[in-house]
Amino acid sequence: MDEPRRFDVVRLWQQYGARLLRYGGVTIVSTIIGLTVLSFGIFVLEWPALTANVLSVFISTPPSYLLNRRWVWGKNGDHSVAGEVRPFWIMALLGLVVSTVIVSTVDRYTDVGIIILFAQMASFGLLWLLKFAFLEKVLWKAEEPAHDAQPV
Repeated sequence: MDEPRRFDVVRLWQQYGARLLRYGGVTIVSTIIGLTVLSFGIFVLEWPALTANVLSVFISTPPSYLLNRRWVWGKNGDHSVAGEVRPFWIMALLGLVVSTVIVSTVDRYTDVGIIILFAQMASFGLLWLLKFAFLEKVLWKAEEPAHDAQPV
């Protein structure tokens, strides 16, 4: 009789760990870019948080796309606008909508820039794993290793 499959952290780590770490590295790079633009807009240019947030997403998305595509999922060659670029930008715009709602809401209650920065980071953090799953299973469909195969 077969045992029901249990949640196997070791198997999950073996299957996704390296890619998840690289994805985390790309996230750090794009977060630094986005927070730098957001901070510059808020603190130096004294823009409204909404304007600075929109610009930060539009500037940080292209490097995120390129690094994720090449370094995390190992995709080379031509870029499919319909199959890759558009879905990636849709995800970025979804993140923008979520972060904009959160940043705008926080901005109504405080003018403390550091709180606005943390609000943006938290909003993108909410979508991080969902985005990884989408990239892994839908956009760049990583090859599944054979778990039950016996070595020859």
